[in-house]
Amino acid sequence: MSLDKQITALKEINKQIRKLKSKEPIIVGKFALTVYTQGMYPANIISLLHPDIHLLQQALRELGYTQFGDLWLKDDINVEISKDFELITGNFNQIQIEDEIINVLSLEDLIADMMKYCLEGDDLVCDLIKMLIKSYEKFIDFHYLYGRLKDKRAVSFIKNIKRGG
Repeated sequence: MSLDKQITALKEINKQIRKLKSKEPIIVGKFALTVYTQGMYPANIISLLHPDIHLLQQALRELGYTQFGDLWLKDDINVEISKDFELITGNFNQIQIEDEIINVLSLEDLIADMMKYCLEGDDLVCDLIKMLIKSYEKFIDFHYLYGRLKDKRAVSFIKNIKRGG
């Protein structure tokens, strides 16, 4: 599935949410990583977070998506409704893609969320965190990031990356 098709689907979802008089959902999870890496790390599921799950479900139903558990399917587009409500208290970035502004979990919150998998031994996630930090170092609010990390090993890991490790 192409990133272009996913972005088109996301634009339709955002338009439908606006029709229902609500703010657009926030992209989280692996799809947020896809957005930040501009498709270099492809995710086959669009993960969305919205404070009103029922409204998001209504929008997806009205667009012709069919629910299978937490997944909503339409053609080859897969949408997941995230229940990581602690991320709602985090920050998000507004990114313009073509003529649409999309809400994406902040890099800092994405990295903090990914760190739990890295610390559990997922080397791919650790490598992705290193790539994000090296690519976006000038834009990351490290003070905020360190405050979001719950494990001191995560802070050490990130400081090591910044030192060139």
